[in-house]
Amino acid sequence: MSEQTLNNIMCMALVDGKFRDSLLTNPANVVGDFDLDVEEQDVLKAIKADSVTEYARKLHTWMLQRTGSNGNGHRKAYGPRQPVHRLHLRPS
Repeated sequence: MSEQTLNNIMCMALVDGKFRDSLLTNPANVVGDFDLDVEEQDVLKAIKADSVTEYARKLHTWMLQRTGSNGNGHRKAYGPRQPVHRLHLRPS
């Protein structure tokens, strides 16, 4: 699974209005630009949503269903592959 790529797509949708509009109205135009397997492309094309929040919720639900249970009754959660370094800004 290209979880990092899927996360990158959602980040782009948050910051780029043109990309977001394309993703919500005609995702087939944008998913081909990313390194995704056929199932991931099909899911992104099939999601119908009126907002990026709704789109992200549906994608996240699919991602959780795809990973399934981790054997102890808990769902696997997506997380960063490497430690995340927080950017600390000093008040000006």
